[in-house]
Amino acid sequence: MKEYWEQQALAQKEAYVADLKSFLAINSIEDMSTATEGKPFGEGVAQALEAMLARGENDGFQTKNLEGYAGTIEYGDGEEEVGVLVHVDVVTVGEGWITPPFEPSIRDGKIYARGAIDDKGPALAAYYALKMVKDSGQPLQKRVRFIIGTDEESGWLCMKYFAEHDQVPRIGFSPDSSFPMTHAEKGQINPTLTIPHHVPTGKANGWSLVSFVSGDQGNSVPDKAVAVINYDHEAKDEAALQEIVGQWREFLQMHRATGELEQTEVGQLQFSIAGKPAHGMEPFRGVNAGTLLASFLKTLSFEASEFSFLSLLSDILHEDHYGEQLHMACEDEVSGKLTVNAGILRYNQLEGGSVRLNIRYPATISCQEYVEKLERRVDELGWTISNLRTSKSHYVPKDHPVIETLSRVYEEHTGLPAHLLSSGGATYAKIMSAGVAFGPLFPGKESTAHLANEYAEIDDLLKAMAIYAHAIYELAK
Repeated sequence: MKEYWEQQALAQKEAYVADLKSFLAINSIEDMSTATEGKPFGEGVAQALEAMLARGENDGFQTKNLEGYAGTIEYGDGEEEVGVLVHVDVVTVGEGWITPPFEPSIRDGKIYARGAIDDKGPALAAYYALKMVKDSGQPLQKRVRFIIGTDEESGWLCMKYFAEHDQVPRIGFSPDSSFPMTHAEKGQINPTLTIPHHVPTGKANGWSLVSFVSGDQGNSVPDKAVAVINYDHEAKDEAALQEIVGQWREFLQMHRATGELEQTEVGQLQFSIAGKPAHGMEPFRGVNAGTLLASFLKTLSFEASEFSFLSLLSDILHEDHYGEQLHMACEDEVSGKLTVNAGILRYNQLEGGSVRLNIRYPATISCQEYVEKLERRVDELGWTISNLRTSKSHYVPKDHPVIETLSRVYEEHTGLPAHLLSSGGATYAKIMSAGVAFGPLFPGKESTAHLANEYAEIDDLLKAMAIYAHAIYELAK
């Protein structure tokens, strides 16, 4: 069967690439300003969902749109179900793109666009795989349900809605991680920490934090931060300002960072700094621009809530990727260490400060225990938790039939051993009791999910397509 599926995938290359370019051209970043009934996450996300469902309907599948929260494309009539779960929403784009993120560009066999690898490229490859199974005419004993989510990068409200209004398959896979397969996924604790603005007494050397902005996605490491501060221009002469300029330059040099400092008006300075983006599940691979900028500003001496905000960022969160300063550090043998990402950082003089954290805890650790640890620590620091969302961890034993089947398929197509993986990432696989994340990234390949110039290798997507078709057939036959 291996050769058959690979030949079929190769025959789809021209059509697949053309469809993928059109699909990636849809800006499907969540945009609540355009949300309406039937389009709960905005126009772009709805357009991507509708494009996928239209493709399924045109190819003769049964399709259903669940009020814009999710969609299904189904094949077969069996009572038992196999799920293939994908998502069409993408993260924000950030800066540093060589070509526009929603104008797909092919260079050296790679397609560059936001969503190329996470998750539109793999989603379309998995859909093509399902169509290949249908076109093969091979009999199936189980019904295959291709389930499309729309809010994976933000809050998973799409899957919550789906679970409340439809039946979740028990077994299946999500093409949203790495090969061979991820059988253990960390759970998540996503709190927003807040502190109200308290009017300074005016004794903090004349500095005042007007605004601080960094990050726009909880599960990404911020790659830029901008802060505006006021100062008493009568008390600080030109020599004092030049001293600040010198300190800023030394700071940038020491941290090998790029930044700017400009006087936007009399008595006001604006600082900006660039970091290094990374996926929130691996914050140690990036440089958090927000916490880095705070670590400089704190040296200028602020007070009240301004000082508390900068202290949290610089003393508690900066480069503390494993939650030691939050008193949450832990690990297990299955999925490794707890990680902490400070993804959205805000301060202004009307509302005070807020910090959105994305905490990923090991698969075998109690969520409630570590929520309580966080609550105690936040209270000690004088902050409050205004919003808290959690998601469960996920673990499928290595001897489960789904893992055995997918391992056999993977090994047959690659000739490589199917070593099981764990991940700090969260995929839709975890909503199925025996679901795993299965590709599309092959061993040794670079992951560009959530980064500028995100790309996928076209030949790898075609190879994944053949593996997915074979896997769907083996799970459903």
